[in-house]
Amino acid sequence: MKKLICVTLLVFMMLGCLTACNFNFNTNLGGGLGNAASDEKVDEMMDALTKNDISAAKSLLHPERSADADKSLEQIADFLDGRSVASKSRMNVNITTSTGTAGKTVQEQTAYQVSLNDGTIVYLNAVYLTTDAGAGFVSFQLVLGLV
Repeated sequence: MKKLICVTLLVFMMLGCLTACNFNFNTNLGGGLGNAASDEKVDEMMDALTKNDISAAKSLLHPERSADADKSLEQIADFLDGRSVASKSRMNVNITTSTGTAGKTVQEQTAYQVSLNDGTIVYLNAVYLTTDAGAGFVSFQLVLGLV
């Protein structure tokens, strides 16, 4: 009887050691389905960039990315050259939630088709990351040409 209890406890301990403490959930909401929490932040970022307000745009970046972003944000602001967003339609959103020993992480990857007020159409890809260290964009790209 003692041997059976010892073997059972040993098996449970081995199972506990071999299981991971990381849980991932992936949600793909498609183009028009659902709401991404970063939709409002994308609007704020585009507004800051159209006004050439680099400090406001930089404040929307994730703390890990804000140090090296000045040149990139200036390039986007120079391209926009004061043109505002006339319309924006989300093409895709992919939300990944991960919980583990490092804490909870939510990553939203979104893609938009953006029409500027002069009729120019550009595409926007953004990755918004929420971690214990903070929340903000880790990637914000305007794409020109064929997509």
